[in-house]
Amino acid sequence: MKFNLIYPVKEGYLDRGLIRDVAVAAEEAGFYGFLSWDHYMLPDSSETLDAWSILSYLAGQTSRIKLGTVVTPLPFRPPSQLAKIVSTVDLLSGGRTILGVGAGWHRPEFDGFSEWLPTGKRVAQTSEALELITTLWRGGTSDFSGRYFSSKGAEILPSPVQKPHPPMWFGVKGPKMMELAALYGDGWIPTNITPSDYASGLQKLHEIRTDNGIREDIKGALQNFEVFTDASLCLETICEYRDAGCEYYGPIWSYPPDEMISRIHWFAENIMSSNEL
Repeated sequence: MKFNLIYPVKEGYLDRGLIRDVAVAAEEAGFYGFLSWDHYMLPDSSETLDAWSILSYLAGQTSRIKLGTVVTPLPFRPPSQLAKIVSTVDLLSGGRTILGVGAGWHRPEFDGFSEWLPTGKRVAQTSEALELITTLWRGGTSDFSGRYFSSKGAEILPSPVQKPHPPMWFGVKGPKMMELAALYGDGWIPTNITPSDYASGLQKLHEIRTDNGIREDIKGALQNFEVFTDASLCLETICEYRDAGCEYYGPIWSYPPDEMISRIHWFAENIMSSNEL
């Protein structure tokens, strides 16, 4: 098992020293990734920081831990611009970025900073965005004309460090988004899902990939909102998801800010080093 620290970019967790110290402590403890929420506004507060700016900052504060989002709503930003942003962070971090992919769910932040469309249209936007982003990451000059997005003569240089491009992990469960995850994704990182539904979802992704001639397996990951203080219960939960196919477990690190570093040490000593995993 590998572990991601999922950082809640919201009120109370926005101090740059805390963000740096948490990422450095997670790296030293052996966490695989530092994954940030990507929201400009949340239901309980509009006090946030831009996720990709945080990851760019951490690229210079860390050296090994992966840096990514859970997840970036692709319809929220112009996809050609997002492709450039992710490519830049990939370069600055030495090839450590993960682009989390979703279609968005919080209408107020779209109304404030982008444009909110019905679910089906946001899914269609996501599909177009994936096509454009991966085209730009492959290199060369791109002309793209879609229903929602267009790009004329765009070129991303320098190109991303990771080849063929930075991995994309999909935080999705709907059928059409699952199809996109199977076709484009390197990982699947849902939330609010039972172990049995998780196993069924992974199986569905594998079937779609097989039907489309994709041989590589998709990585099974998870973001879990449960906050554990009991090691045995935490291990029991992780083992249930591991047996369902999860390889990358990620607790939402929503402990009180002044406890975050001590909780990283607790998690490393009591969970990550356990013989049960």
